[in-house]
Amino acid sequence: MKYMSEILFYLSWPLLIVISYQSVKWLISKYEKKEAELIDSNNNSEL
Repeated sequence: MKYMSEILFYLSWPLLIVISYQSVKWLISKYEKKEAELIDSNNNSEL
């Protein structure tokens, strides 16, 4: 039983890294999309 918890502990690390990496990537893409919309609206107002 002791080994089981250790295995789960070591398996959870890569999972946490993957989840945090995916969430960071999602946040960055969301932020970039917002920036692109701001740039588009600025370009439209100049025309």
